[in-house]
Amino acid sequence: MTKTRALMVPLAAVTPPRHMAHLVASRSYLSYNRAELQDKLKHNPYSYIQVINPDASREVEEPRGTPEFFKEVRAGYDDFKAKGWLVDADEVEWLVYRQSTEAHAWTGVVCNLDLARCASGGLRTHEQTLETRESLFASFLEAVGFHAEPILVALPDDALGASESLARLEEVVAHRPHTDFMTADGVRHELWRVPAHGDSGQAFGQAWSQAEVLYLADGHHRLASSQRLAHARPDLPGAGLILAYVVPQRDLTILGYHKEIKDVQMSTEALGKALEGCPDAEVIGGDSASIDVSLPDSPGEIVVEYQGLVWRIRRSSESPEATDADWVQNHLIRDVFGISDARNDVRLNHLPEAQRPEGGWRVRAAQHPNRALVLLHAIPFEQIRDVADAHGTLPPKSTWVEPKIRSALFIHEFDPPR
Repeated sequence: MTKTRALMVPLAAVTPPRHMAHLVASRSYLSYNRAELQDKLKHNPYSYIQVINPDASREVEEPRGTPEFFKEVRAGYDDFKAKGWLVDADEVEWLVYRQSTEAHAWTGVVCNLDLARCASGGLRTHEQTLETRESLFASFLEAVGFHAEPILVALPDDALGASESLARLEEVVAHRPHTDFMTADGVRHELWRVPAHGDSGQAFGQAWSQAEVLYLADGHHRLASSQRLAHARPDLPGAGLILAYVVPQRDLTILGYHKEIKDVQMSTEALGKALEGCPDAEVIGGDSASIDVSLPDSPGEIVVEYQGLVWRIRRSSESPEATDADWVQNHLIRDVFGISDARNDVRLNHLPEAQRPEGGWRVRAAQHPNRALVLLHAIPFEQIRDVADAHGTLPPKSTWVEPKIRSALFIHEFDPPR
């Protein structure tokens, strides 16, 4: 297939000024508990949290989730720009961004992706989306006119031109960053700006434009809602693009997404027997004192904990399921625990490994004897890629992928100022 347009596109991003970036950019709204959210709203007037919570910051009375509420979000955004807390770029750029902790660092490119190229196979996905959420997010985007959270995208290690792309990254980060700050969660953020029309910018763009297929790591609903809006509003040229953070595959961190099943009406004996009846698996059971209680050691191993007992399950290589998550979905969540709708059943909680079981899962399960834990190893990227290449999907909440990017650190504005 002849490539007619670039998949990756530089952009003139709206960003906080460098001296305010640590104050303006925020974690995902959903990651704050109520006390943290109230603290941000009370003590940091510069936080993007103020923009997306107009009912708290400006006493707006419009119901959440309505077009009227979303218009108030846009009004708050315009106010931030008027005050100079968010600033338009002077030119089209490639943005190199590094996020680092004591344990890991991720370096990639913030840019726009062409949604038409994405839809024609340029961006491969692995997760189902909910139509109601797609519709809601599309309504939000149409009302506010900007993307403030990049989707996370992987550049395959074997992609065409990958080595040259990485070499260009190294050239950029060898220089002093334009913006460099630390946030209270111990994460360092560095940003380099590469003007697209200069010699170095053109060379950078040529290197990164060689990749014809990328893989979506996080942000399936944001992608689907953006595609929906682009189809509905072809009069907004900028709506045909989506803000993305493209990271080399080797740098992505994929963690397990575990399960907590509530209201389990089974004895330990009945559960053990049910587990032993699962196909294509070897089950080893015992109490927590005689079996090492920890996360699975490798792909293919699953740990089940219930009422002080632990079962280790080793999935057979002959199992027809593509991933451990599929096997758990089919044989544990559905067949053993009787949950057929993993997206909506209130008995099922999805637990990202980033929160760690020692941080509360096991304590909570011990306090509620009718709760079971199912712990999974992270799904290797190669398996995720195989699913995406086959146009398949993983069960809901199968992977926790890092890095998580702060809102409003980069903004693609596709609707002109109002």
